[in-house]
Amino acid sequence: VLGAPLEEAGLLRAREREALVAAEEFLVRVRSALQLETGKRSDRLVSDVQPVIARQMGFTDEPRLSDVDGLMRSLFEHARQVVYSSEAAHARYLNGADTSEVAARTAEEVLRAFAAVAATKERLAPSLLDAAEEVEVPADPSWTPEMREDFLSILRGGEPGRKALEGLDRAGLLARLLPEWSDIRCRPQRDPYHRFTVDVHLIEALAGMGRMLSGEEVPDPIAAEAVRHVLDPDGALLGALLHDIGKNGTGGHVQVGAKVAASALARMGIVEPTRSLAEFMVQNHLLLPDTATRRDISDDDLVLDVAAAIGTPERLAALYLLAIADAAATGPAAWTPWRQALVRELVAKVQRTFERGDMGEEVAGRLTERIDRLRDLLEYEPSDAVDRFVLRMPRGYFLSVEPAQAAAHFTTISPQLGTSEVRTTASAGLRPGTYELLVVASDRPGLLSFIAGALSLAGLSILTAQVFTTEDGAAVDLFEVEGAFEPEIGEERWREFRSTLRRAIEGRVSLDHRVEEKRSHYPSPKRKVPVTVTIDNEASDFFTVIEIGAADRIGLLYDITRALADLELDVHLAKIATYTDRVIDAFYVRDALGRKIDDAASTESIDAAIGARLAD
Repeated sequence: VLGAPLEEAGLLRAREREALVAAEEFLVRVRSALQLETGKRSDRLVSDVQPVIARQMGFTDEPRLSDVDGLMRSLFEHARQVVYSSEAAHARYLNGADTSEVAARTAEEVLRAFAAVAATKERLAPSLLDAAEEVEVPADPSWTPEMREDFLSILRGGEPGRKALEGLDRAGLLARLLPEWSDIRCRPQRDPYHRFTVDVHLIEALAGMGRMLSGEEVPDPIAAEAVRHVLDPDGALLGALLHDIGKNGTGGHVQVGAKVAASALARMGIVEPTRSLAEFMVQNHLLLPDTATRRDISDDDLVLDVAAAIGTPERLAALYLLAIADAAATGPAAWTPWRQALVRELVAKVQRTFERGDMGEEVAGRLTERIDRLRDLLEYEPSDAVDRFVLRMPRGYFLSVEPAQAAAHFTTISPQLGTSEVRTTASAGLRPGTYELLVVASDRPGLLSFIAGALSLAGLSILTAQVFTTEDGAAVDLFEVEGAFEPEIGEERWREFRSTLRRAIEGRVSLDHRVEEKRSHYPSPKRKVPVTVTIDNEASDFFTVIEIGAADRIGLLYDITRALADLELDVHLAKIATYTDRVIDAFYVRDALGRKIDDAASTESIDAAIGARLAD
């Protein structure tokens, strides 16, 4: 009988020998079916023949497992038993058969014994494996605080802890204590990247996370910094262990995994904040690698989005370490130098956002709250249209514009925009005698200057301006204006503004000449205010910020934006503020190639050009 002498010598447990017999029987059947099907002495069960072999061996599709995956799951399970039993027999032969008895009769006692093995780095005694296989566990087990602490100590145990966890899995106790584990145990992963079944992948990721948190293996300086930010290592370890727990055949593994992990953590009695960190990691474990490789990480709104989704430096650190551990547990193709560089760059930018306070917990919460309120206000609009609106608009828009205001903008902004189309809406402003003006048009060089010039010619003074650009290239410019000479602005003036703007965009009117002519009819500012130009490359990771101070006058914003357009600078965001007779304007700009302006010659040209334009 296969393995009988080894069992008699104390080198194999009875159940290990039985597992070897069952494995031999199954593997011989698979091999025979394979050779009959191919007509060759082949031992490779390649994917092309797996469906035929699965049917021949009686496997059928199940609700959450195809017949082919059922075949491969059984194959992996039997092969794993061969590996386990072989390794155990060799270890006992080299180190002597362990005949010690483990006095463990309950799940709590068995788990404590496994934790002790992980802590002392001893080998798993055969009697402990016997006890783990025989212990009775309820169908919906509840964990005591002692069980929870013993399990966490196993996760913290490094390589000995990994061996203890594999022992729990080998004995079937892990799946009985965590029923969620049974769904992913030995489950194949059918993609070109993963080397392991789902459960082995999770244990490998846990081990990688543990090596980094302990300082044993830290792959780069950003990871070293991330380790220092992880204040709750238990949450990070649990997140690594459970991050793919949703790959159970019921749907998208991230959404499913969030629910499954929450159930598992609740059963274990994991308390806050450990539980929240682990659940967050499961829900967002793809955020960094997917964003870094699929999106434009030079987009500041994208970085704000990621920062808002993450919320804290600790969560960012945990996600980065998980990205490394997940990729290492997947295979070489999952963590190429290109992928590493993109993820590291994104992490560095998000971390700087946190450090500057641009998107801390408070701001992230405010952004989420505002978008949720907007959705409530637009509840009668088609949900897909609302989703597109939220995704198109930059995050700065939602942080700057009240939800009720954004809801009012929806019908103007959301419809598909024609190439030459210009949309405008005007409504009462927040202050008496002021108006809110929304202008939506395809973004193009000089657009802001066209709007500013048309407003000046219509007799409208700009009090504040905010310039936004949607993800698909539409300019959404929001102004607070008032009548330059009389408070009431009638429809005739709005028509004049719209007509002038369209003609300016189409090149049918010279705004320079018209603005200068209009300005000549009015006196110059009474108080001499010096023109100041400050160019800052530190305030933004992605844009040069130009701040301009000058005396207020007719057409001032037009002059400034015309100078920026002539310099071929793209205005991504503008903040315009008027203080009595002085204006301070800030513009976030990039050059025609999408770069910051950081060389001395270019910054001198900007200073000179703006100074000359405003001196006229």
